[in-house]
Amino acid sequence: MTANIRLEIPGDDGIAVLWFDVQGQKVNTLSMKLLPEFEQVLDRVERDPRIKAVIVASAKDTGFIAGADLDDLGKVATEKEGAALSRQGQDVMARMVAVPKPSVAAIDGDCLGGGLEVALSCDVRVATNSPKTKLGLPEVMLGLLPGAGGTQRLPELIGLPAALDMMLTGKIVGAKSAKRLGLIDDLAPANRLLPVARLWAQRLLDGQRPQRGKKGMGAQAQKAFLEGTDLGRSIVFKKAREQVMGQTHGLMPAPLRILDAVEIGTYGAESHGFGELTVSSESKGLQHLFHCITQLKKDDGPGTANVEDRPVGRVGMLGAGLMGGGIATVLADKGVHVRLKDVNEEGLLTGIRHAHKHFDKKASRKRLTQAQASERKNRVSGGLDWAGFGHADVVIEAVPEKLELKQAMLGEVEDRTKRGGIFATNTSSLPITEIASKAAHPERVVGMHFFSPVEKMPLVEVIVTAKTDPAVTKTISKLGRRMGKHVIVVNDCAGFYTTRALAPYLMEAVFLMLEGYDPADIDEAAIKQGFPVGPVTLMDEVGIDVGAKVTEVMRKHYGHRMQLPDADLFSGFMEQQRFGRKANKGFYRYKDGESVKKKGRKAVDKAIYKLLPKGVRPQGRPDLAAIGERLLLTLVNEAHWCLNDGILREPCAGDLGAVMGIGFPPMKGGPFFWTDQQGAARVHKRLSDLRDELGRRFEPSPLLTEI
Repeated sequence: MTANIRLEIPGDDGIAVLWFDVQGQKVNTLSMKLLPEFEQVLDRVERDPRIKAVIVASAKDTGFIAGADLDDLGKVATEKEGAALSRQGQDVMARMVAVPKPSVAAIDGDCLGGGLEVALSCDVRVATNSPKTKLGLPEVMLGLLPGAGGTQRLPELIGLPAALDMMLTGKIVGAKSAKRLGLIDDLAPANRLLPVARLWAQRLLDGQRPQRGKKGMGAQAQKAFLEGTDLGRSIVFKKAREQVMGQTHGLMPAPLRILDAVEIGTYGAESHGFGELTVSSESKGLQHLFHCITQLKKDDGPGTANVEDRPVGRVGMLGAGLMGGGIATVLADKGVHVRLKDVNEEGLLTGIRHAHKHFDKKASRKRLTQAQASERKNRVSGGLDWAGFGHADVVIEAVPEKLELKQAMLGEVEDRTKRGGIFATNTSSLPITEIASKAAHPERVVGMHFFSPVEKMPLVEVIVTAKTDPAVTKTISKLGRRMGKHVIVVNDCAGFYTTRALAPYLMEAVFLMLEGYDPADIDEAAIKQGFPVGPVTLMDEVGIDVGAKVTEVMRKHYGHRMQLPDADLFSGFMEQQRFGRKANKGFYRYKDGESVKKKGRKAVDKAIYKLLPKGVRPQGRPDLAAIGERLLLTLVNEAHWCLNDGILREPCAGDLGAVMGIGFPPMKGGPFFWTDQQGAARVHKRLSDLRDELGRRFEPSPLLTEI
């Protein structure tokens, strides 16, 4: 009997239970040191004549098996070592398959990565119908591929298209979806999981097999063509490669290696691809981000270690536009009652309709029942007065970016809300200290910076001042995580971390346009670096008017160091009401809010050249790599300035915040990880060269000099 895997000897029915219970961990993970134990137990299962069948289950209530132990990956130094790691996993799963006795996986909770590969090695899979039960092979999210047989067994079980969709996207599915896919064979209530698994074990002993793949004649014919013929398979892989290249621009090797492993169809191809990926810079960057996520889950902010957070059941929301409506929607989805307030009825209805539309859509897609959707919609209410705000534990404001307005809102909130209520401002650039300067209780004021669209963007930036009560900081940090967000806690300054780091990147795009570069080329250069969208497109999406206001805040506080475009440039855009996509008029052309395209590229609005002194360069193709490097370095450098100035409390928050909040290329691991990989001396040298060539905006952070 082992410490981490124990075998429950069967009774009269001959059905044993193999319990995974990794000691000293909240969740089960598959580590290299665990694999020999697994093999030993499988040997016992095969040799023991009392055992006729085996159920594989978890003794933990936290889930089945959450995946591989990432510490093992950190020890891999060469492709050869990575491939050997994969082969070890493959050998154990092959041993599971080779046991000449029926096996059933009893799944409750997370069954991911290596955990699903264990389940795929069993004859039958039974799962609880609990919402917490999730299945998937998300290795691609770490820049890897399933390395213990998953690339071969999953397509065989659920078909080639569905398997590629799961592996290439890292999609995680619930139990009901897994049942429809054929990934699991039966569903059971949590308290009936083992009895149903025993029933299936007995059926297998009686010679019965689960009925899979019952589809109509048309679906069967399509499957036979796409998966059973060389032509059909070539079509599937050709389309999949086109989609991967369209989405990743070839910057992520993991999806391509997954396609190779599945198309070649051998375990050797899988282990070779795994070995190659384990030492790739892209995987190292993504693994670093995963470690940052894990680390920052424990960080509630300065001084919070020995304080208690406050319960939050009701939130007041000032400003019911798309941002306010989005915040209210996410809060309501997590059980919080939200009272919206706006200055006019149309604005109020915008926020309420936003929430209703969101929950109706989830119900139509069967992600919520109608009753659950109605319950969530009923948590959102609103009015034009302060009714309902007296009971708010937290008030979040998302009013226009004007200091005097935000100060006035804070004053009114302090007069009307419950004693001890927290005021969280969603400003994107104004210093929290200035907003709180006239507050009766500045210790209750904190920044809570969301990103649009709130329902999709995964980050909340919490900003604390020198006077913010640690209990307030902890309460807001916990609230952000309750909303399902990653949280970084930073110190106060104009622009905080994310806006301050993003501003030079966006302004460098403006400088490039002032030099005569085409906006579409600038965007393409950024995308080739790994940014999800280019800076010019981002300015159009956020709003050029918003960018102009933020630029002036940056000029006021950092103009002595930052080199920013002349204010006259933006005044021309403002006079023309050229605010971006929302106004159907920006750097690019729009029609009814949608981009106009020409020859597959977004069409630039030629009218902007009247506002850009040099127009557009007539010469040939620009050096996109050089443009991309300039854009990247401005963001990296400002991130280091933020750490140097004490705004960031540690580099991990800077890396996670840059990737999750402002679109820094995830495969680069964040600005600090990327600098470490490149070498600080090299980054400093390149910035110094650009400073000498282009101006003081490339002055290297002192932190880079010290490194």
